[in-house]
Amino acid sequence: MRRYTRRFFVGAVASAMLLLGSCSNGEGNGGTPSGDEPLDEVVYLTGFGAFGRESYAWVALEKGYFEEEGIEATIQLGTGAGDNVALVTSGQAQFAQADLTGAMLLWGQEASQEFTVVAAVHQRTLTGIMTLEGNEIDSPADLEGKTIGDIVPGSVNYILFPAYARLAGIDPDEVNWENAPPPELPGLLAQGRVDAIGQFMVGVPLVAAAAEGREVISLPYSDYLTDLYGGVIITSQQLAQDDPDLVQRFTRALMRGLEYTIENPQEAGEILVKYEPEQNAEVAAAEVELLANYVRPLAPSEPFGLITEERVAQSIAVLEAAGAIPAGITPQDLVRFDLVPSS
Repeated sequence: MRRYTRRFFVGAVASAMLLLGSCSNGEGNGGTPSGDEPLDEVVYLTGFGAFGRESYAWVALEKGYFEEEGIEATIQLGTGAGDNVALVTSGQAQFAQADLTGAMLLWGQEASQEFTVVAAVHQRTLTGIMTLEGNEIDSPADLEGKTIGDIVPGSVNYILFPAYARLAGIDPDEVNWENAPPPELPGLLAQGRVDAIGQFMVGVPLVAAAAEGREVISLPYSDYLTDLYGGVIITSQQLAQDDPDLVQRFTRALMRGLEYTIENPQEAGEILVKYEPEQNAEVAAAEVELLANYVRPLAPSEPFGLITEERVAQSIAVLEAAGAIPAGITPQDLVRFDLVPSS
């Protein structure tokens, strides 16, 4: 996994400013350590590889938002909800993005119940399937007998597919899956080596760039799995219990990066390429532009990252009705609402 860190050495003037800020009434960076204290080192896992939709983490790093919160952040490339949950709960990473639905499915399977959610990245799910014109896939029913490329079993598209398939009226066992690394998926689709790929809906520019003029066809999971959050920020229950201040400082920095990213898509694309040179800045920027509609707060007065008990309860109800998770899971099981960003 690639690692990216940036150290921050605070001078006397900056130290004084931070000290004054720490004496404020909980406003701004009220919990930030003074400059003569060591930075808190954390590892953050992206949700899935390094794409435009993940650029906000590098933006937060490049702009110094982590440093301002007294944090030295290392960014590593995540490989999907399953792996990210496992790495966070085992202590190999302190924070990660994971699709909330995928995390709920893992919780329901009792694969791990030692993580907790502390912020929402996407206010609605991005998950879905993409294919190309000519592959004879225009609806979910056309997926039967076809092969979908994705990370198996870690991708949330793979984890969530049975629930989506049941609601769409198709047999998930009649669909084949082929394991492939995230960067290779658009190419595999363009080359005809798979019929479709699991993909976040903001990935259209990336897939279109590889498709050489063929039309991209999207099958969003949100057509059937309504009222679902998308990606969320998770940490371990242990860290949330032992150091809630660190959790809130990290989340605050990351959400600043997210807000800056969607307001400055071109710059975000350039920052991503600085750290991930194999990416395309223009494609990344186009993806960020699509991302904006998924991450903006539902109301202007709400903060980035907000996640509510009511909407999590709706998500649980949808998955219970689909038979994807057992009854009895509560929003409080999944989310530390006292640590979620608030106005």
